[in-house]
Amino acid sequence: MTTTKQMIVDAFTKAFDKHFYNELVIGQLAHSEQKDNVQKGDEVNITMPGMVTLFDYDGGDLPTAETATISTCKVKLDRGKAFHFELSEMEEKMLENASADSKDQIEVAREYTGDAIKQFAASVDTAYANLYTRAGHYLDNSGNAITLTPQVAKDIFAYMQAKFQRGDGKGHTNWIDGNMIAVIPPEYQFYLGKLDDLKHTEKGAEEVRKGFIGHLCGWEILVSNNIASPESNIFYPLFGVRGKTLAGGISSNLNTTYYVPEKNFNTCYKGYGLYGVGAPRADFLGSVKISAPLALA
Repeated sequence: MTTTKQMIVDAFTKAFDKHFYNELVIGQLAHSEQKDNVQKGDEVNITMPGMVTLFDYDGGDLPTAETATISTCKVKLDRGKAFHFELSEMEEKMLENASADSKDQIEVAREYTGDAIKQFAASVDTAYANLYTRAGHYLDNSGNAITLTPQVAKDIFAYMQAKFQRGDGKGHTNWIDGNMIAVIPPEYQFYLGKLDDLKHTEKGAEEVRKGFIGHLCGWEILVSNNIASPESNIFYPLFGVRGKTLAGGISSNLNTTYYVPEKNFNTCYKGYGLYGVGAPRADFLGSVKISAPLALA
């Protein structure tokens, strides 16, 4: 029979698994896989979505089927986040009595773990953000940051659209309609907010992804506080393809345990989660070095 304490451990883990990916913003550019039985420092293989090449057809029999091209990205799970908290007996009873339905237990557990899930997701997002590179589609002002104005902010989106659509010039485009994502910091959003294109974006009742503020030049625009900013007032917004640009590995087990400390009647819970990130598709990645000072005209 499952004890109340073990039920709480299971509910916390399931709440994390269910809601973690909904908290990612930059991580929407990534193909992330959960990995079992991993330890800090382990290298894991992340299999990226496959690609198929077209060939000329002359009307005859088709050649032997090719194997869909897939790529594997090695990611080291070299980062982690730990938690350690105490629940009173009354709180444990509330969780135990929530419902016999495990779905309800997960939602109640989420009330206790929601902030931790957000923090963990923000840490993974930050790691993704710092993968910006001069490979792929990179734009700056001869090594210096591009100072934003509303028009320049819009022009960058058009520039990146053209670069991705052009691809390698041999018919292979890096543009996939409906799956192009741009992730910008709030400072960049400030300049886009001065454009008529985005002033009156209405989300309405439509379910939208976390961070979404609108569309511009074919890009779905998301806003994140975790965009890389290695220098004061310098930012590196990212452009890429949903689920295909970056790669991530995340431990599937939060390694949660419980214990009752000496001279205490309450139960303590502790555990940790591991993660690592990589950038396997530089051709699907765009980054811009910008300066976006906030100033009201």
